[in-house]
Amino acid sequence: MSEILYHYMRKALSREAFGLSGDLAIFTPFSILSPPEETHGFILGRDDRGREVRVNPSKLPNMHGVIVGSTGSGKSTLARHILLQAQKLGIKEWVIDPHSEKSYTSIMDTRLELTVEKIYFMEHPGWSPEELASELSYYLEKIYAFPGYRSILREILAKCFEEKSLYPFEKVKNEDPNLKRIYDDLRKLYSEDGFKIRELAEKNLHITFPTLVSRELHATASQILLLLLEGYMRSLGSRNRVDLIVVLEEAHLLKDYFLRLFKEIRKFGLSILAVTQLPREFDSRIFQLAGYVVALSGPESYIADIASLFSLGREEFDHIAFGARGNALLFRSGDPRPRRIVLEIDPAVL
Repeated sequence: MSEILYHYMRKALSREAFGLSGDLAIFTPFSILSPPEETHGFILGRDDRGREVRVNPSKLPNMHGVIVGSTGSGKSTLARHILLQAQKLGIKEWVIDPHSEKSYTSIMDTRLELTVEKIYFMEHPGWSPEELASELSYYLEKIYAFPGYRSILREILAKCFEEKSLYPFEKVKNEDPNLKRIYDDLRKLYSEDGFKIRELAEKNLHITFPTLVSRELHATASQILLLLLEGYMRSLGSRNRVDLIVVLEEAHLLKDYFLRLFKEIRKFGLSILAVTQLPREFDSRIFQLAGYVVALSGPESYIADIASLFSLGREEFDHIAFGARGNALLFRSGDPRPRRIVLEIDPAVL
């Protein structure tokens, strides 16, 4: 009897393997249903299983996002839909819009037409004069394509920020035609009686430009506003909730800035939503760093660009091919699987 008992006890305690873990995968719930979807955040639409799909920047490693899509695919419509969702959650919002679309004005509290209305950028919380001068001079050199000008611009701008006046720039503007070009554009944006960043950050703003504005002036104005806003939000301290979302149309104009922003400014309550047509207009690292990316429909060449950044199967390719307006793919940081979704846009933004 004792021998029989010993035999069965030894067999029960043996380490013999009768199945591999991979053999059991088909019996897990995830083989039939994907993991549960996010229940908070911005509603985008429904996936191919009919489930509501949301994106919650506060729960992602990076609060910033990107919308890409070909002409007419609905990028601005989706951006307005997300802004309306943000309003319902009590989040402040900006739109920097070079096209001055009236559809944005209908959902925003305040319209700010730069060069007609001006800003006071000598008040810059979160930045020392030297830091802001260094950052701004770096981007101005790229915006105007004036190589080798960063050092002189940094020196001039540092004096301006220290003295809280454009007068140091005015004194040297005629020494070089390129310096005069930059000064003239800054002068169009600046006023001692202009809006301060603390005031602007408390408003839901539709920031626009007159029709006849150069690409460089638009990029310079957007860059100054975003640097001021970045410093202001940093001065309020680190936090994981989204307090202000900024939609930037034609975002490729500031592609150099976004790479640093997506790397360094992730948890200060500021969420940037960059809207552009072609993925190749951005450094590919931006898509690796973004908390979420929404890819709308487009031609095969555009989808090939998407496939070079993310893993796409045939089903994902077909979902956004052939001008299927309203279809989209959602990529979220930390989740390797793209979500095939059909957008459900709030009628108020159509």
